[in-house]
Amino acid sequence: DSLIRSDLESLARHRAISDAALIGGDEDLVSAVEAAQGYGARVHLWGIEAPDGRNQAEALLWEVDSQRTFDLDFFKPYVARRTVATFETATAAHRPSRDDVRFVGAQIAAKWLGARGREALVGLLPGHPYLPGSVDQDLLVEAERLLQYSLRGQSDLRRALRDGFWEHLQAQY
Repeated sequence: DSLIRSDLESLARHRAISDAALIGGDEDLVSAVEAAQGYGARVHLWGIEAPDGRNQAEALLWEVDSQRTFDLDFFKPYVARRTVATFETATAAHRPSRDDVRFVGAQIAAKWLGARGREALVGLLPGHPYLPGSVDQDLLVEAERLLQYSLRGQSDLRRALRDGFWEHLQAQY
């Protein structure tokens, strides 16, 4: 949402847009809509039909210049909900060790490097120890799949995973 807010305001401020179609519904977008309108842009709120009631904030609906709701069936051929891996709440006995998680991080790094090559690695190195959001998300999802254990709320294991990932990549450079 923060990127949407900053882009909407910036584009309107620089007169790069006269109209903006916003697909969303969060109330925190109201300030961005107000700012864009303050620069003369018209903001049109588009939404997708909610199965149960509304899915757009009332304050946002009041602020926009126009509002349109598309039928859910219109979007179904184009989008699909991602399946989320669910894991049973693991007990401490099933919790992987930091070393196991670090090893999985190294395995994923090897696959990542094999698929993308050294050029992609050179792009990551300046950001060490941080990973770009998309790389980090893919790392966490793949690790949870391999470990069959949720890393949500497990900051020590997440750190071990990232450490294993980085250690393998740095050893290759």
